[in-house]
Amino acid sequence: MTNKIAIFGFKDSSAGQLFNFLPQDIKQKVDCFISVGEKIDIDIKEEHNKRPNTKTSFIENDRINGLPVFFTKDITKILSDRNIDAVYIIEDTGKLREQVYNIVSALKIKILNFIHESVLLAGKNTIGEGAIIFPKNYIAYKSDIGKCCYLEPNNNIEHHNVVEDYCNILGNVATGGFTKISKHTQINMHVDIIDKITIGKESIIGTGSLVLGSIGDNQLWYGRPAKYIRNC
Repeated sequence: MTNKIAIFGFKDSSAGQLFNFLPQDIKQKVDCFISVGEKIDIDIKEEHNKRPNTKTSFIENDRINGLPVFFTKDITKILSDRNIDAVYIIEDTGKLREQVYNIVSALKIKILNFIHESVLLAGKNTIGEGAIIFPKNYIAYKSDIGKCCYLEPNNNIEHHNVVEDYCNILGNVATGGFTKISKHTQINMHVDIIDKITIGKESIIGTGSLVLGSIGDNQLWYGRPAKYIRNC
C-alpha cells in the first residue's frame, strides 16, 4: 500500500499539471517534489511579466504547491529520510528520468504510471513503468509506450507503433502505422509522421514538421517536409 509519494520534477508546466490531475486521495499522499537537475535562481516578478497570466507557480522559500522541493543528486537519502514508498517521474528530459528510474528501481520503491482518464487505449497495448500520459491521447491497436515516456495532450499514436523508453511526445503529434520512435527522442508539438518510419535514438523533431522518411540517431530535423538541420 502506498503511503507517501514524491514527484520527481518541479516545473508548473509538467509536475504542476500532474499534481493537479491527481485524484484527491492520491494528491494527499504527495509529500514533496524532488529534482536531480540544477536549481536555477529566477526573478519571479520578471518571469510573470513574460507570461500572459500570473498563475504560473514558482518555487518560493523552497516550496511549491504548498510542498517542499529538494534539488539533490543524493536522492537515496531524501527518499529514505522522508519514508517515500512510491514516485512519479516527470523530470524534463529522458536522460534525467532514466537516471532517477535506475536509482529508484534499485531501491525497490514503486514507480507509478499516470494515465489520464480521457486517454483511449485501443487494445493490446503495453505501457511501460513510469509512463506519464496526459489527457486525450489516443494509443491505437497494438501500439506500445516505453517506460518513463512523457506524452503531453492530444497525441494520436497510430496502430503497431513502438515508442521506446524515455521519449517526450509534446502534444498534437500524429503518427502513421508501424512507426518506431527510438529511446530518448523528443517529438515537438504539431508534428506529423507518415507510416513505416523509424526515428533514431536521441533525435529531435522540430515543431510543426512533416516527417516523410526515416531519421538516424542524434539528429535534429525540422520543416514541412522535415529536413536534416544538424546533429544533436
